[in-house]
Amino acid sequence: MNLVHLFLGALLLVTGFLAVRLKNAVHAALALAANFILMGVVYMLLEARFLGWIQIIVYAGAIMVLFVFVIMLLYAKEAEPGVDPLPGLRPAAAGIAALGFLALLYAFSGFKAPITEEAAQAALSGGSAEVMGPVLWQTWLYAVLLVAALLLVATVAAVAILRPGEGGKR
Repeated sequence: MNLVHLFLGALLLVTGFLAVRLKNAVHAALALAANFILMGVVYMLLEARFLGWIQIIVYAGAIMVLFVFVIMLLYAKEAEPGVDPLPGLRPAAAGIAALGFLALLYAFSGFKAPITEEAAQAALSGGSAEVMGPVLWQTWLYAVLLVAALLLVATVAAVAILRPGEGGKR
C-alpha cells in the first residue's frame, strides 16, 4: 500500500460522507458521482481496468444522470427538510436495512473462488471481461441482485419523500 492508495481511500471516505450528509440533493449527488469516479480509479490501480471503466461509465455516467434527473424533476430545492411525511416508516426501514445487511452477509459468506488465485491474477491483468462475467453472474449473483434491489428501493424512497404536494401537507 502506498501513499496514492491512502490518499484515494481518504477521498473515498470524504466523498461518501458528503454524499450522505449534504442537505442540498444536487450537491449530494455530485459528491456521490465523485465517489463513483474515485472508485473506478481504485479499480484501475488494482489492474482491473475493465471493472474501473464500467464503474465510471455506468455508475458515474448513466446512473448519476438518472439520479440528477429525478432530483430536478421532483423540485428538490423546494422540498425543505423538517416535517417527516412518513414518520412511522423509520423503524420499518431500520428493520429492512438490518435484514438486507444480513442477506448481504449471507451472500458474501458463500463465496468460493471459481478458479485458482494464480489463474485469477493472470486472467485479471487488464480486467478481463471473460473472467469477470462468471464471477459476477454465477458466484456473486445474489449479491449483485441485492445491490440492484437496494438501488431500486433507494430511488423509490427518494421519489416518495421528495414528491411535492402529495403524501402530506407541508
